[in-house]
Amino acid sequence: MMQNKDIYAVVDLETTRTTAQEGRIIQVAIAFVQNNTVINQFSTLVNPQSNIPRNITKLTGITDEMVKSAPTFKDVAITLHAMLVGTIFVAHNVNFDLPFLNLAFERENITPLKNLALDTVQLSQIIWPTAPGYRLSDLTQYLKFEHKRPHQADSDALATAMLLIEILKQVNSLPMVTLQGLVDLPLALVRDTKRVFEKALHINQATPQPLPKQLQVISGLAIRRFSNPTPLSNKNSYVYPAKKANMEQILAPELKYSAQQAKLMNLIYEHYHELNEETTPLVLEAPTGMGKTLGYLLPYAYLANEQGRSVVIATPTINLQHQVVDVVNNELNNILPFDIRGVSLKGKSHFLNLQSFYRALQVDEGSASLQFIKAQILVWLTETLTGDLDDLNLNNASERFLHKLTQSANNPAGSNFYGHEFWERQEIMAQRAQFLVVNHAYLASYARELGRNQKPFLVLDEAQSLPDAVINQSRQTLDFDRWRANTQFAYSTVMADSQHNVGAILKRLPGGNNFQAHLGDNLQALQAAEMLLKKTMYRHFLLSSKTPPTDGRREAAVEVPLLAQYWIDQADTTQAIHQLALQLDDILDDIMSAFSQLKGAFTLEERQTLADFRRLLNAISNAENQLVTFQQILVDFPSASVFWITEISRQEENHIILSGGLLHTFDYFKTRVYPYFEPATLVGATLFTSSKSTYLYDRLNIDRSQSTSFRFPEVFDYAKQAEFIIAKDAPDVNDSRYGAYLAKQIIALTTTVQENTLVLFTSHEMLQHVFSLLQNSHQFAQSNMTVLAQGISGGPQKLLKRMQKEQHLVVLGAASFWEGIDLPDQQVRMVLMTRIPFEQPDSMVQKAEEAVLLSEGKQPFYQNTLPKAVLKLRQGVGRLIRRQDDYGVIVIFDSRMLNKRYGKTLQKMLPKELPQVELNSTEIVDNVREFFVKHHK
Repeated sequence: MMQNKDIYAVVDLETTRTTAQEGRIIQVAIAFVQNNTVINQFSTLVNPQSNIPRNITKLTGITDEMVKSAPTFKDVAITLHAMLVGTIFVAHNVNFDLPFLNLAFERENITPLKNLALDTVQLSQIIWPTAPGYRLSDLTQYLKFEHKRPHQADSDALATAMLLIEILKQVNSLPMVTLQGLVDLPLALVRDTKRVFEKALHINQATPQPLPKQLQVISGLAIRRFSNPTPLSNKNSYVYPAKKANMEQILAPELKYSAQQAKLMNLIYEHYHELNEETTPLVLEAPTGMGKTLGYLLPYAYLANEQGRSVVIATPTINLQHQVVDVVNNELNNILPFDIRGVSLKGKSHFLNLQSFYRALQVDEGSASLQFIKAQILVWLTETLTGDLDDLNLNNASERFLHKLTQSANNPAGSNFYGHEFWERQEIMAQRAQFLVVNHAYLASYARELGRNQKPFLVLDEAQSLPDAVINQSRQTLDFDRWRANTQFAYSTVMADSQHNVGAILKRLPGGNNFQAHLGDNLQALQAAEMLLKKTMYRHFLLSSKTPPTDGRREAAVEVPLLAQYWIDQADTTQAIHQLALQLDDILDDIMSAFSQLKGAFTLEERQTLADFRRLLNAISNAENQLVTFQQILVDFPSASVFWITEISRQEENHIILSGGLLHTFDYFKTRVYPYFEPATLVGATLFTSSKSTYLYDRLNIDRSQSTSFRFPEVFDYAKQAEFIIAKDAPDVNDSRYGAYLAKQIIALTTTVQENTLVLFTSHEMLQHVFSLLQNSHQFAQSNMTVLAQGISGGPQKLLKRMQKEQHLVVLGAASFWEGIDLPDQQVRMVLMTRIPFEQPDSMVQKAEEAVLLSEGKQPFYQNTLPKAVLKLRQGVGRLIRRQDDYGVIVIFDSRMLNKRYGKTLQKMLPKELPQVELNSTEIVDNVREFFVKHHK
């Protein structure tokens, strides 16, 4: 409980600029909190005596007219200052609001505030480490608070006050050992934020609270108790509801009967009901909106119950994995007459190892961000039953640090946490579940383990994505010069003794001179070995290459037998590099142990220097791991791999990069996956590229004549819901004016329609060019539309979250935006395709793929390039209509859809009922406007 004397002043400002020097306050609000209650509020608009920028008005809704008659800051400054003096200052990003306000006070010759100050962003990140985001709007939605007017100070201040109250309640409910752990961590939190944990610990020590029943304490860590799941006792035989009346009875009242979905269910059940040697793989194309997930889960629940056999479901993404498990354990379990259970399976690297985390708490890595992550995990341990690190919203976590947190102890049986580790929990859950849900990459790596008992059933969800998952997992790139430059820089910083350098820090540690000498010797030897490897690789593969450089760059294919022989010849060098990398890790561990013994002896700057050095060594170790992976791929898949060397000419010396991995999957699944399962069910919304194409079958190692396939009709009324427009006069996609043409069309359409729009690109370079043109467009700036671009405005997940919550967005995306994105209703009303999604031509991989196909007497374009483009185009079209009441328009600015032979193939594979309209560019806007006028009515 807060003491009565503590009054928290929760402040929010709206300003004309984001910097205190240039900006002025246009609204200030305060919500006063005492004893977990908002006791008073204050809010006023402020006349900044300057114009409010258009983007600020768009964000806040505050106009020049609204502040014209409002008081100036000078008019309210003394009153504000008097209200805030003696309080604890709180803000959501306190290092913005407090300095901004203090500078405004100083301009009026008023003493700046020196209050204790807390930041609700950092507190929220620690208290709710699994929250989807930490903007105020994210948190109010997550905690189900009312927040009527985001980005207006009075509403934001009240929302932040409610957030603070909830934070204080949560902190005070933490067990004493967790609070002690948070206080003991060398946490560098903003201003006085850490005081919240110190005060809660003091209160708990004065009046100890009993440990909640769901928690237990092991070696000073409070963790959630885990009880073995009860075994599923479904000894009764339940009759599968094949008839409509029986199926309706099962589904009601929660779910609605669908004839197409029921047909899918019956097809699966009948196909696998009586397994024998003649049972074939089942290939099912089930369009979006048909309910394919429930469609395959229900019949397999009956099959698993009848045959005592588990079902392995492989999905393309971890996100979809979670969705399938949720459908099994909630939606399906609620309607079936027997119990079922689904478990999500992941590799060990996804799970926190308690023993490793306990050890990490004893070590100060010298990094503020890593200590912050430890604080998040301490709180998370009181909540999580799975220990799955993917559940955490971690920022600035290095791969090496996370890898250490997931490593098993050398002697697990000797650990205090033996029998409590999260990986063990997953194993127990898996043994007592019918549905084991994995992602495609996990299936490729662990097929043998998944099928070690009685052959399970296998469902490949969105099966067309599986080959790419396997290939992408195998692809590696090793930049020899960056590797050597990192090693060289690490050596120079170790040997330098100037203040705040790594060498000077090492000398202050116990045994520091030895550390410095060992590191120096190791890094020198590593440099020499890396240089030798680069020189020999250049001599072997590039010196005799006849490929001329283009713009200072050239690529040369490396024949697999020659590369295999090269690694044999260089075995002494690669083995030496491997040993040196292992020694480097050991030396670093010893340094960190010594560093932790001198807590408080180093400044924040010195700790950051050491953290930067650790990241550098991490990059050096990762390069060695890539070297090992290259060699392993050659051993495992000599006939299905491709390798090439890139040379980039620089002023001083040439830059050498080795790339490679799997080229295709023609024999992969036949030998590494299928033998461990019953014949697979392949299901997806876009599997087929034409009625005759064998593309899917070839990539997934399935004999078309020995499989059963079925393609379900579309369920959406495309004739009423959508329109596909082809710009018949679009310039050639290689024309220098094409980017300007695209920008002009995007501006005209989006400013007219003013609906969320997804623009799909095949080139990041073109995406960036068009983004720049849109940003510099006066017409676009005058509209209420906002443009965001993948890789510039944020990653895919961040942009998708904004589309789900905001309106008037134009999002430019490539690659992953073409598939697997669910944006129903007004989240996206218009999909603009810049061009037919052919892969980038003339890449080394594409040339190698063509060579393989030509050697087999096949036509690369029609049996590889075009099928890939068909699938991607179908997936892109599928981004628009996601529900029965959706509507919208797709436009493609590529006239090859009309004037090339293959364009007809692409058109034929789109939904049959989808209206395809050919228009000149000048006609498109009016057509689209009419479409939306009609549908808005």
